[in-house]
Amino acid sequence: MADVALHLSDEFINEDLEYYFSGERDKNNQIRPDVNIYSMTPTSAHLSVGLDDDKVGNFFYPTLPNLLDRVYIGISVPLFASNWGASFLLELLKNVKPGGAIILPVYPEGQAQEKGYWSRSFLENIFLSRQRWTGFSNVRAENDGVMSLSVGRKWPDPIPSTVQWFYQQRANLALDKLLESGNRDDLAGAFAEIATRVWANYTHSSVIERIILDSFGVKTAVRVNCISNDYGLLVTDLLLSGYINVECGSTVHITKAEESVAKSFASYFAPHTGDRHDVTMGEADNIEFKNKSDVICLVHSLSGLNQMQQEALIDKAWDNLNASGLLIVHDVMPATWQKTELHMRLENLGKLTTYSSIVASKIEANVEISHYSTIQESKLADEKNQQTTVFKVIQKS
Repeated sequence: MADVALHLSDEFINEDLEYYFSGERDKNNQIRPDVNIYSMTPTSAHLSVGLDDDKVGNFFYPTLPNLLDRVYIGISVPLFASNWGASFLLELLKNVKPGGAIILPVYPEGQAQEKGYWSRSFLENIFLSRQRWTGFSNVRAENDGVMSLSVGRKWPDPIPSTVQWFYQQRANLALDKLLESGNRDDLAGAFAEIATRVWANYTHSSVIERIILDSFGVKTAVRVNCISNDYGLLVTDLLLSGYINVECGSTVHITKAEESVAKSFASYFAPHTGDRHDVTMGEADNIEFKNKSDVICLVHSLSGLNQMQQEALIDKAWDNLNASGLLIVHDVMPATWQKTELHMRLENLGKLTTYSSIVASKIEANVEISHYSTIQESKLADEKNQQTTVFKVIQKS
């Protein structure tokens, strides 16, 4: 059988496969993978649609439709219940043969809500699986903690998201380049760069969606500004979200941008976001905010600056926040950041709360976050202690 397993990285392969091969999850041999299952990650430099080599493939690389019997989503892979996540599942379904399925771990309702992950009811609401004859797809509970998703009588409607753009447009641009140059090594670097940004945006958008939901609720209209290196991926997914109400947004892309990517992205989403999203290119230490915002996100925009530039950008963002607005800072900081003036500058602005970069959860002092993956559970504990990769949130009084 042509079975593939998706993993967060090579580190998780053995644990992910054990979850599905173990008798605990498959007592009736309903979903046990083929022994020749092929592993894939979102960051692998091995670009191939073949499943017969001994390498780890990249699951973002375009795959022929109806090629796979089953796709297993490893317990290490984030299962954020968002438009991005639903759109990703739809794209994976296109690669599955008729009668095939996506097999994925699903948490009980309470644990799913805690992490912003899929629960059974959430999947059924998204894919309308309870309407057997007119529903979009079938969602079945196979065993404890495992469900399968397959195409029903009617193909699901598209769910606009940045991952949809990547699979349907950006990936084709990459393939065109390969045909032109014939150099797969050159393609690997260019493809991996944008694929990594798209994948990172899955976490960024899902966690920030949760932060906005916790602070503003479902109905309150908010304006979002983002300083990042993502071409506008984050703000676009927030605008497209059906779980929060983002009225409009702007993005300043602060690293060198590939012109074809920028044009592709802008043209693809123009029908969806119209004039509600303004995307410009700029320098992190020379930002001018055009409008007051309810949420300003500084995502991977501070670490490349010196301390004076960092503080200037933070102060400028803070001055451009509306009352009760949120400043959200996410970057990879050194372990000593809590002892630096940068951290003190953030704390002096207001009460600092933190959200995980692994699950969509607020980090609480006396609350431990469980996870099916023991490796991820350990990383959650480390993240809580070290605070170097968390989302830092300060609300303006």
